[in-house]
Amino acid sequence: MVEREVKPVHVRDVPAEIVDTLQDRANAQGISLSAYLRNVFAEVATRPDMAEVHQRSWPRPWKIDGEALQRVVREVREEDE
Repeated sequence: MVEREVKPVHVRDVPAEIVDTLQDRANAQGISLSAYLRNVFAEVATRPDMAEVHQRSWPRPWKIDGEALQRVVREVREEDE
């Protein structure tokens, strides 16, 4: 079995209602809060952030301002939340 390096992560000042929600989700999956958060972190880390998407998508042949495009994408994502 290959052992991978791990590092502890501490998150401070998380509102109680958020912790309660995350704990409820972990309980529903039958896992600890730490395991649930580890899974969430791993999932988030596999997706590119906006800067990475922007970097991979440019240059493009059309004349669209990259910052304006990022702003529109953020606005659309906020509407979906």
